[in-house]
Amino acid sequence: MIIFPIFSCSVTDSDNSNETGTVEISIDLSDTNVKSIGLSSLKTSEVVIKSVVISMTKKDGTVVYDKESISLLNMNGYYIASPISLNVGEYALTEFLVMDDSNNVVYVAPLAGSEKAYLVKTPLSINFEVKKDEVLKLVPEVVSVGNSIPSDFGYSTISFDVVPHFDFSLSAFIYNSTIQNWELSTATILIENEGNVLYDGNIGAITNVISIRDDVSTYNMTIAKPGYKTYIYSFSHDSLQYYKINDNNEPLKIILVNDSEEPIPAHEYITVEGGTFQMGDENGIGQSDELPIHTVTVSSFQVSKYEVTQAQFIGFLNDIKCNSDGSYVDSEYGNVTYINMDESFCPLSIVDGKFDFKGSINVPTIECPAIGITWYGANAYCKWAGGRLPYEAEWEFAARGGNLSDGYKYSGSNIYDDVAWNQYNSEEYAHPVGKKLANELGIYDMSGNVWEWCADWYDVYDVDSQTNPIGAISGDNRVGRGAGYLSNDLSCRVANRHDNNPDNLITYRGHGIRIVKSIN
Repeated sequence: MIIFPIFSCSVTDSDNSNETGTVEISIDLSDTNVKSIGLSSLKTSEVVIKSVVISMTKKDGTVVYDKESISLLNMNGYYIASPISLNVGEYALTEFLVMDDSNNVVYVAPLAGSEKAYLVKTPLSINFEVKKDEVLKLVPEVVSVGNSIPSDFGYSTISFDVVPHFDFSLSAFIYNSTIQNWELSTATILIENEGNVLYDGNIGAITNVISIRDDVSTYNMTIAKPGYKTYIYSFSHDSLQYYKINDNNEPLKIILVNDSEEPIPAHEYITVEGGTFQMGDENGIGQSDELPIHTVTVSSFQVSKYEVTQAQFIGFLNDIKCNSDGSYVDSEYGNVTYINMDESFCPLSIVDGKFDFKGSINVPTIECPAIGITWYGANAYCKWAGGRLPYEAEWEFAARGGNLSDGYKYSGSNIYDDVAWNQYNSEEYAHPVGKKLANELGIYDMSGNVWEWCADWYDVYDVDSQTNPIGAISGDNRVGRGAGYLSNDLSCRVANRHDNNPDNLITYRGHGIRIVKSIN
């Protein structure tokens, strides 16, 4: 037998509060072959005993100890602690477990009626009486746990599932039009999956870290702030995991858009009187496709004063009932895509079956130019608005200032920061149209902000003089002009040319729209 003394404690009994006795608990190690094992067996065991867990009740069922853990001291293989001091009365020892240094149960006293109760002479519970000033020794028999489970000994179990999760980082931004820059914002956030709430709380004006379960395929996120449109987006498992904090990626950046409902502005047009100009790189600093310089004459036309805005393009998509993925059966080109709704930088979303502006870190406001538009989307928009895309020669003539041209390198100035949102001043996002200086004709943003599609197929220049050229009759790529908010000074020149696949779906470096109307 081994004495397992327990820290001294008194259990108050209102009837006999001043009369106590002492209980010393020792154990009898038993197994299927040997009913009682002496002290030396436990002493030489490789198991390191650290504590016992006991449950004890009074005769009337009042709980005295409920799985109370009692630490033991090891002295050369013998275990000691203080005896238990109890008020006089009748008690029952109902549970008894012996724990090792890893907090695992290594020996257990079986309960009466359990599958393993037959292994001991006296299964629990053991009834005993504490008498005044007497020491009572209790000797529960215990058996090795082995490969058994708690229910084998009559003990109840608790089952649980370990839910996998991951931490991702998120920040909400609003656009401060006064300082024309972003600022962090507070908001509420709700994340659901198939109607089950995965997370519901607040986010601060900081980079927030959110723990979310890792065993679902989609995360439906709703972020709300008074005075701003509610952000609603469904992230796939992999797309949200991209923002895990231990993957060294930037936080998920949510753009909250002002909720003011304003009418979609009509297009304003500038009349460009017909004229003749030298088309190409007159400064000798461009690329080979800007040569040879050649004489071009264009007839009068009208061109939109500003690039087409997000609000205007959204109005178009909703009016034609474009498919929610941005595709459409075009009357001229068949089944094509106008805008890639799945692209990560796309500033649009679908709300109640309609296209809406949700913003992105690259497109902060609905007054910014439409961007990430395919050539087919730009062509269709211009026809819907009663115009067409400009031919490349028309575009360059207008960008140079037409007949009022002062010969600037950029559209309206020789200092491109004055007229162009570019890689040095844009802070890597598009800006509302018309915020830089206009050119000689009063046209804005023909250098920088977003690239603009032209109607032409991309081709090399002809040295011969031309009148109203419309480009090659076929090709692989369409012409883009004007450069964007990530462009350098060479790209923002009025002579610079760019070719791109008409299906180009990239918002980050994407194309926008400027409308032309023929006067005749």
